[in-house]
Amino acid sequence: MQKQALDAVNNAVESIYETTKEVVDINSAAIESLIGKQLEVFGQVIDFGVKQTKIFADVKDVQSVLVAQSQLVETAAEQAVDNAREIVKIATKARAAYDKLVNKGVQDAVAAINPKIAKKAA
Repeated sequence: MQKQALDAVNNAVESIYETTKEVVDINSAAIESLIGKQLEVFGQVIDFGVKQTKIFADVKDVQSVLVAQSQLVETAAEQAVDNAREIVKIATKARAAYDKLVNKGVQDAVAAINPKIAKKAA
């Protein structure tokens, strides 16, 4: 009986370790992707700042500034939408990995409990 209890505890600890490791891997991948995206967005902001400065440096008249500004804002808006889509993809990928992990955990728990229930019922 003691050996069975120790084996059960050992199995639980191993399962917890593996699950924790998987959660860390999922989190690490998501964070790495988000940091990469953040660096990319930072580069875009710097690029827009340089373009903004160039617009004002090359001022000929108010109309040309307004046209250049509207083009810059349009480009920034398009990139912002693209960035948001990519962030949603990163989050969706992480969520799918978590869902898979939870489903596996539930299936493992059911598989471990069913024989005990059947044994008690018999």
